Amino acid sequence: MRRYEIGKMQFDPVTNSYFDLLDGQLLAKMETEVKSAFEDLHTVELEKDKTLVVKQITNEAWSDETKARGVFFIEEKNRSKKGITLTKSDCGKLAIILKEISEK
Repeated sequence: MRRYEIGKMQFDPVTNSYFDLLDGQLLAKMETEVKSAFEDLHTVELEKDKTLVVKQITNEAWSDETKARGVFFIEEKNRSKKGITLTKSDCGKLAIILKEISEK
């Protein structure tokens, strides 16, 4: 294992860690960030040329409880607005998909 001396520290490029030169104590370690993954599950065509996308979000850093519960995200495809107005017909279409997701 090759380490480089930087001032009063050693740097290990394999583990991306810094160690004290005197006692070898770990001073800092940079870890890669685990990012969330968004997977499209369903696309819902709504009235008035609007489209909703239901996505499942996963992240390896989450607790087992959160992973088991499942996290979902609903967004307007074009994102022209932050919110979206739904008609009764739109709500019916969305309810079918949300029921299907909740029963998985």
